[in-house]
Amino acid sequence: MKPTILVFALLAAASCILCALAQTKTPNSQHADSTTPSASSEYETGKNFLHGRGVEKNPEKALEYFQKAAELGHIEAPGAIGYFYSAGLVVEKDDSKAAEWFQKGSEKGSALSKFNLGRLYLDGKGELSDAGKAMDLMEEAAALGLPEAHAALAEIYFLGLFNDQHLPDYVKAVPHVKAAAASGEPAAINMLGVMKQSGLGLEKDEKGAEDCFRRAAIKGDFKAPSNLGHLLNPESKNRSRRVEAAAWLLIAASHGEPIASRKIAELEQAMSKKDFSAARDKADKLQAEITGMGAN
Repeated sequence: MKPTILVFALLAAASCILCALAQTKTPNSQHADSTTPSASSEYETGKNFLHGRGVEKNPEKALEYFQKAAELGHIEAPGAIGYFYSAGLVVEKDDSKAAEWFQKGSEKGSALSKFNLGRLYLDGKGELSDAGKAMDLMEEAAALGLPEAHAALAEIYFLGLFNDQHLPDYVKAVPHVKAAAASGEPAAINMLGVMKQSGLGLEKDEKGAEDCFRRAAIKGDFKAPSNLGHLLNPESKNRSRRVEAAAWLLIAASHGEPIASRKIAELEQAMSKKDFSAARDKADKLQAEITGMGAN
């Protein structure tokens, strides 16, 4: 059975979505002189209809414009069409046709198309099945500056999803984890903290791990509060440290994190009422900060 990509499955439990039409900036590898102005206009109009930007949302019209853009040689248009077939949007879902369009986009140099084609190869979809080819395509996409590719490769190498033995390669994971974390991906920041705390591919750095967990937690990663709580140690002799530790564990438990939930059950019996009450108050303040960050 082929492994599927689950973004930081053991660390963030968030499933990876198909990245066909990025909302972020196009990677720097996309040369301005590789697409005609008319092709760019057709492509942007397609995106507007797809996302309902300034016009009524209309996937059918979006596909028409993407097809026009593809005929005019737009780099990203083939990948956009591939998305429609992969998602079964407007057209019947067909991974084989999606692969054909992603291949066309990949040959034009699209990082998004390379990434999506690599996912099909890794997941064994569209009559494709080649982990080596998948990794090559994703590495190419990452080299072109695609954050999603760095995030996926970080997970794949960390969890060993690129081989049948599921043997991790932390050394190869490091540059991708760092790149994804630098782009602000909360799960990647949390993963970097795990690697620093445990010395996985990096020298052990508890202070660096704490900083990563703290940043990831504030950004809303659901696993980071548990990691941070355990690192700060709710049994610490330092009252401020143990209260904050319990506060982060309370936040993690409130989101259903099982390890934190078990620890909180223990702390309710072991901690003084004064400390546990202080931890609850701090958890409320921290949660308000996290919520405020999410609203920005």
